[in-house]
Amino acid sequence: MTESPSIEAVRAAALVKTFGDKRALDGVSFAVPRGQVCGLLGPNGAGKTTLFRLLMGILKATSGVLTVDGLDAFEARVELKRRIGYLPDEPVFYAYLSARETLQLSAAMHGLDVAATMRRIQPLAERLQLAGELDNFAEEFSRGMKKKLGLLLALLHQPKLLILDEPTNGLDVESTHLFYDIVREAAANGATVLFSTHLMDHVARLCSHVVVIGRGRLITAGALEDLRSAHGGQELEDVFLELTRGLEA
Repeated sequence: MTESPSIEAVRAAALVKTFGDKRALDGVSFAVPRGQVCGLLGPNGAGKTTLFRLLMGILKATSGVLTVDGLDAFEARVELKRRIGYLPDEPVFYAYLSARETLQLSAAMHGLDVAATMRRIQPLAERLQLAGELDNFAEEFSRGMKKKLGLLLALLHQPKLLILDEPTNGLDVESTHLFYDIVREAAANGATVLFSTHLMDHVARLCSHVVVIGRGRLITAGALEDLRSAHGGQELEDVFLELTRGLEA
């Protein structure tokens, strides 16, 4: 499949996803430029997780367009697995595999040289303070350690797009700062990052762009500075509260 020359890493146009009579996403349109860090924001029940599942090809859109690198997120889902790194809010691992075996299995499934990949990610495992834990069962890890292992898995194949669902839930302050240092480095190396969070200070520090949705509909999308300027230079948290007031599920 040929990659689109578009500068957009992700594009949604009139995107709809229904579950029976419920519209989880209702005509959502936005674009995320390549090489940017974009925050996906919205109250609980806004449709953020549904959007991530659509991007991962786990779900198929009811109607509309959703592309990654110009490829349809569902029809090209096998090809896009090579380009996307995904960290779910609650990573789940095989109970009978160690963290090392989990990483090795993922490397093999991506068609990578397993030994070379393990050597390449060793410094990152050390930064995440996981190097000494790799031979333990991943399913027995604490929530924070599972998040760190999940990040290693998401970065294993050097993806073009990182999708992170509430990535710092369960992390302490030190690990959170390290986590975001790694995200910045990925973006500096050319990856596009799309992550959801309820922590507005993290968005303000990390993001160049934001997408805000509520009750399945787009509220606003674009450059973070443009959004703040349009609201008189208010702090992002105040802007978010103003835009989403009354939309909590």
